Amino acid sequence: MNQPNQPPARPMPPGPAAAAPPPPQQQPVQQPQQQPYPPQQPMPQGRPVLGAPYQGYAPPTTAVAPPPAQHRQQAAAQAVATVETARPLGLSVAAPPAPPGHRPNGGGPPPVVPEQREWRQRRHRSIPRLRIGWHQASPTDLDRLQVAGASFGLRLGRNQSGFPVALALFQPEPTTVSLIGGSWAARLLAYRALGYGARVRVLTSHPAGWSDLGRCATGRTDRVAVLPPGSPVETTASADAPVLVLHDTDQPPSATEPVAWETRLTVLRRLTPDRVAAMPHASIVMMQRLTPNEAQILASALRLTPRTSQQLPMLRDDMMAIMSDTGNHYVWLGPGKAELDLLGRPGRY
Repeated sequence: MNQPNQPPARPMPPGPAAAAPPPPQQQPVQQPQQQPYPPQQPMPQGRPVLGAPYQGYAPPTTAVAPPPAQHRQQAAAQAVATVETARPLGLSVAAPPAPPGHRPNGGGPPPVVPEQREWRQRRHRSIPRLRIGWHQASPTDLDRLQVAGASFGLRLGRNQSGFPVALALFQPEPTTVSLIGGSWAARLLAYRALGYGARVRVLTSHPAGWSDLGRCATGRTDRVAVLPPGSPVETTASADAPVLVLHDTDQPPSATEPVAWETRLTVLRRLTPDRVAAMPHASIVMMQRLTPNEAQILASALRLTPRTSQQLPMLRDDMMAIMSDTGNHYVWLGPGKAELDLLGRPGRY
């Protein structure tokens, strides 16, 4: 049966729109609102947990309900925040202090921190056990140990700087030495040559000062031979046993040349023009304090500078000037107590 036509219903006046409830699966879980602590009560101290967020005091805030369209975004943000909060927090490390005058926001390139290498402990080999008695040597083996002076020379004294001065008196090639001085300097050189390990042959017309030199220096009588002038000297020289042939006479020595490891020393008690001719041919020229006349004669023969010729008459009694291919040296002889007891005080006599 057909219903009669009814007039259209009148529109209702607009009223407050009711918020549509969100779908059941998207409704946000209401978090219990934490009541703020009153200012008078202290904050409860809990046991700290590594990686947990800091539970500090938050000031009271007024909750404002978000619009319906933002419920889903708020729910997603709360889920992400929950996951981020659950992650452990890294431990912070204090940055190294900045150097003086460092500007953090500019002023050149950043400082370069050198890379530190790891320290590793090295392994050392253990020290072998000491064998008591193995390091001892027999007297026969000790006699084979000798100190050779060929590597450092004959000790003369010290220079003006205090350093020791050594003279290569014995060499593989023949050596000739001229000494302008007295018997004291000649015997001092012979005494030290005996301590060097050499044998001494003395040709002199004054044997009184030479007879007891070998016995006092070495305790033996076969190390020094005193011969009259003009006597033939037959001896064998070697690197282990060099020979010093000393001529303490007014006559010039023979024209024969010395052999290897043999040194010929000629003593000139006074320098005269007839004896100065052999000076340029000498390997080494040694002298005590000269007179001004002797210094002038020697300067013309060896072509010395005026300064050197002026210094030669100013030498002290315990000094000696040495001229060789290596240069000019001024030496303080520094005699020891045994040398002073045997030879007496230094001087040209």
